[in-house]
Amino acid sequence: MQFNFATTISFGSAAMCLSLAAIGGFLGRSAASRHFRYAAVSGFTAGVYCLTDAMIAGDVSPGLTVWAGRVGLLVACVHPAAWLLFLAAWDKRRPGRFQRALIGASTIAGLAALVPGWAVLDSTTERTVTWLAVTYRDPDVGPIGSPIMILAYVEHVTAAVVAIRMIRSNRRALGLGVMLTIYCCVVLADWMSAIHVFDLPYLVDGALALTFFAIGVVIAKDAADSADKSVALERARIALAERENLAALGQLAAVVAHEVRNPVAIIFGALAGLKQNARAAERNADEEANLLGIVGEEADRLKQLVSRLLDAVRPFELQYSRCSASDLIRTTISKVTAGAGVPATHVELVSAPSHEIECDEILLAQALANLVQNAVHAPGRRSPVCVRARIDASQPAMLRIDVVDDGDGIPQAARDRLFTPFFTTRATGTGLGLVLVRRIAGAHGGSVDFEPPPERGASFVLRVPIRAADAQPKRLVGTVVQ
Repeated sequence: MQFNFATTISFGSAAMCLSLAAIGGFLGRSAASRHFRYAAVSGFTAGVYCLTDAMIAGDVSPGLTVWAGRVGLLVACVHPAAWLLFLAAWDKRRPGRFQRALIGASTIAGLAALVPGWAVLDSTTERTVTWLAVTYRDPDVGPIGSPIMILAYVEHVTAAVVAIRMIRSNRRALGLGVMLTIYCCVVLADWMSAIHVFDLPYLVDGALALTFFAIGVVIAKDAADSADKSVALERARIALAERENLAALGQLAAVVAHEVRNPVAIIFGALAGLKQNARAAERNADEEANLLGIVGEEADRLKQLVSRLLDAVRPFELQYSRCSASDLIRTTISKVTAGAGVPATHVELVSAPSHEIECDEILLAQALANLVQNAVHAPGRRSPVCVRARIDASQPAMLRIDVVDDGDGIPQAARDRLFTPFFTTRATGTGLGLVLVRRIAGAHGGSVDFEPPPERGASFVLRVPIRAADAQPKRLVGTVVQ
């Protein structure tokens, strides 16, 4: 290739257009600035067009020059189509019917330009700009070449008109509208030079560079705005999380006040009775024992409530270790049946994998214990609680534990609120057990779900990844695990 003033301008313009195309593509990854994807396409096609102009002015082989002309005609059709799509997306609207027709027609025409002999012939004509000492080898135009060029020019003019109309609603469109208008004028001048009306070099490469300089200004300003919006959005997210946490604390305070008030009143009533008996000459031992039993029960109830509240809201960090899934499940079931005072036969372990898993043994056992304990105390249960565990062949691999009982089940109206803090269907429940299970599962990157069995009873499914590296922990915002 012969390097001269024209090829230098073409290569410089191509570098600028492709650089801005890369920036536009990077910014277009954000949902708020997807319109820059079309600007990136426009910049890429402009860069390719500049490179084809460099070949036409750089004294390359005739065959390569001809194909440069065909590719140049293709990108000349795609380039204004990308501008129309960019302007529509920037203005947050769909392209009009006429614009969509232009985009479709130019796409078909651009592909037709690649067919040998249709838009570009296999011959070239030399044109020398004497005062610049540059010789262009222009590919000869075929039968449909001129209509394709006219179509592309109409598309460019339409894009310029759309940009100018946008100035009323978006002042940033001013620079782009002016540069697209100048570009259309330069294209006309280049056509006049190509048919030897003017003795001028091709100027469209420089015009493309200036046009993309204008869009570069828009990109910079939009990027600054996007950064400001991101900061504002993060502040709003933090404020929302704080409001949710405050609401959760308010709900927690109300429930604690309600739940604690009754046991405390009972305790004080029992103490008052004990004091009266102490002042009496004759004490009734049976009555004292009854009152002391009431005090003990209510104090234990308060202790359990406070413990569950602390478990449900306290932050925790997982302490991962390797353990056998089967051993963890069997040990947890044994502790639950012993603690509940029921025979071991009340819980049946149907299956458990021998695989080793990576988890926080204490927390995972606590989550499983809550599910099994709920099932053991399920009203109307007739048969042993069924526990099934297996490894799901998914990506990532998950340990799945099903806890199933044949009790009275959970009413349809209550199922949507199962994991809501303080909601319970049991008279002595706190409504915090399933909340804790969900938090533990989420911290492991897993989940817990209610799956109603086909007949009666309830079924809960706990899933956690078997490898710590596969965990994508979910955090608690307010009262919701995300």
